[in-house]
Amino acid sequence: MAVHGREALDVLAARDIDLVLLDIMMPEMDGFEVLERMRKDPALRTIPVIMISAVDEIESVARAIELGAADYLPKPFNAVVLRARVTATLEKKRLEDAERLHTRALERDLEIGRQIQRDFLPDALPQIAGWEIAAAFQPARQVAGDFYDAFALEDGRVALVVGGRCVRGVARFHASASYGIR
Repeated sequence: MAVHGREALDVLAARDIDLVLLDIMMPEMDGFEVLERMRKDPALRTIPVIMISAVDEIESVARAIELGAADYLPKPFNAVVLRARVTATLEKKRLEDAERLHTRALERDLEIGRQIQRDFLPDALPQIAGWEIAAAFQPARQVAGDFYDAFALEDGRVALVVGGRCVRGVARFHASASYGIR
């Protein structure tokens, strides 16, 4: 509970909130301004807001939705309708939160794959008189299954190794590349 908009923002900053029921007409800062500030704040922008207000003109409803409100109920509201909309909004938030967690996990997996890829490639190539050995690596996607290496053998020859693997998924890198020796 908050008496006015500033207090509402303070409560939101201090606690983990899943849903906000927000009135438009409040002292100090109205509901529209609270909603605008929430949507600009990275820590608050994903909290769903249901606007509840005696202001039922279509412009207010449209403005609330344009500012990012999940729903709008005019006062006086029906408790059964409010409960249904709160339940639906919380279910949607639960699914969005799960999707965000899944996306972060995928991004972590991709970063691990990129690091494995970088660690697999040589830090330096051998310098041999009369030869220019150079390599560049650019994965076709975030992570690739291609690799290369060049190293001097004990008998003075140089081994050039170029390989690639085309499969799907981070665990089995996906790549597209071309190779050349000059």
